[in-house]
Amino acid sequence: MPTSRLYQQFQRLTQQLGCDEREISLAEVADLLCCTPRNARLLLRRMEGQGWLCWTAEAGRGRRSRLTLLDNQESLTRRRLRDLLSQGQLAQAVRLAEDRLDLLTPLLIEQLGQATREGRQILRVPYYRPLPRLLPTAPLRRSEIHLSRQIFNGLTRRNEENGEIEGDLAHYWEYLAPCHWRFYLRPVVRFHHGRELVVEDVMESLQALRDRPLFAHLARLESRWPRTLDIHLDSPDPLLPHLLAEPVAAILPRELKGEANFALQPVGTGPYRVSTNDPLHLCLEAFDDYFGLRALLDEIDIWMLPELAERLESHVRLGSDTPELGSMRGESELESGCYFLLQDDRSAPLQDPALRQWLTRLLNPIALMARVAPELQRGWTSALGLLPHWRESLPLPESGPVSLPARLVLACFNQHLEFNECASAMSSLLAEQGIQLEVRTLDYGRWVSGEDEDVDLWFGTLNLEHEHAFAPYAWLQGTPLLRRVWGGQQALWQGLTQWRAHGEEPGPRALLAEVQRQSWFVPLFHHWLELESRVGVHGVRMTALGWFDFRSAWLKPEQVAQGPETGGGSHPQAGTLESDGLAR
Repeated sequence: MPTSRLYQQFQRLTQQLGCDEREISLAEVADLLCCTPRNARLLLRRMEGQGWLCWTAEAGRGRRSRLTLLDNQESLTRRRLRDLLSQGQLAQAVRLAEDRLDLLTPLLIEQLGQATREGRQILRVPYYRPLPRLLPTAPLRRSEIHLSRQIFNGLTRRNEENGEIEGDLAHYWEYLAPCHWRFYLRPVVRFHHGRELVVEDVMESLQALRDRPLFAHLARLESRWPRTLDIHLDSPDPLLPHLLAEPVAAILPRELKGEANFALQPVGTGPYRVSTNDPLHLCLEAFDDYFGLRALLDEIDIWMLPELAERLESHVRLGSDTPELGSMRGESELESGCYFLLQDDRSAPLQDPALRQWLTRLLNPIALMARVAPELQRGWTSALGLLPHWRESLPLPESGPVSLPARLVLACFNQHLEFNECASAMSSLLAEQGIQLEVRTLDYGRWVSGEDEDVDLWFGTLNLEHEHAFAPYAWLQGTPLLRRVWGGQQALWQGLTQWRAHGEEPGPRALLAEVQRQSWFVPLFHHWLELESRVGVHGVRMTALGWFDFRSAWLKPEQVAQGPETGGGSHPQAGTLESDGLAR
């Protein structure tokens, strides 16, 4: 690939000469390029070798040679952009293009999909927003949860095939007493920065979680022997291995976890390490020292392309139909979760049960879907509960509220295009009843904290990684927003505590169904998740989060186009990614 310096020198020539062919001496070329005649001759030969110009030299002092420009500046810029993108240098390409999205966007789409560079297998995937918060102990949206699984490990993990809990950093554990468990750690596990994991990393990571309701029963952690961890609890927890498989229970290196940029450039023990993370590009590279099976794909490039965000965001597409590389195959399924409204029990108007039920009837899924774009309607189905198979019975309609509020405040989180349309539909429905709806768009961290006490309605979305009863329990107990908006629902919180300790009914589903019957929780839609991949991309199976496990995907070498010089390049691809229905 030509150097950036050679591109710059050719651009200087095209800007200075301003015509396709002219007579010019070597000394004049050297002056234009600000170099010696000898260097000018070398540069001209290299440019000629690239097919950019034709240089016919004439011997003798004062003789003028003929220079023919075979390429123009725009064509050269396009070629340079393509070369940069094929090398994964997205930031440099954006700087070169400046505001010329008409040049850059088609080339970006062309480069998506599968590629090789210097023998490495690379999969490039588009995305519509930056991913600066990959710290598993912070509130995570759907895509961040998926990525944290690629970067970090916990003591245990859930098998995506059969749903069972299995060993991760711990290869074995024992239930010694209702409040005493022992875990045995794998030997020679390394973090991405090279240090070996020790039991102190595990202890500090878990101790830091004790101020959360999910982990408040962790009384004491001790290590009596090397690579052995004893966990003592305040109350029984037969589901402790499930708890330790939650994303928030990932084990972090104790000397790095407090650093300011750790969420942007995290260090874990997982199969992929973060090599680049900026507003344009997240690059994950396979970690050769991973204690499990080394990932098959060498590199996952996630490119942030807001221009593609207008497409359905629940749709992951890896490549496009081409005769050379094969046709596409697809998967689709309803998400394990839903779009929902929370009615805040701190709101004065919503203390009236009749008003809450009236709002539930007014802002129903059918009415909302009738007021959004058809492409959104096709991706949704009405929800009667948190999960698709939860169809909760609702109370019979009561008489309407005595009076309606003049104004309500709805909060949703930002960078989610579908929220804008839904909120607009809610606003129009309420306006017809004389109610002004103020829509407040918050950063996800602020939204999930629930700290805005003047909000009446909270609009959000949820995707669970599995449908075991522990998943909705962990969401209810692990989401600060729910504790804030339902602070007065003591039966819910007490019931959840008893269920975890003793397995007593009612469980999470029945407890949430009661909150739903009181209209504090209003499920709206389930989203269809879709994943399309070319036949030549192997090992791709959609997860409950709408993504695919990066570790298992691989490419057949003969089905990956090779580029010139570097062994790199890519076949022209197209792609679009996810729903913050997915990543939310």
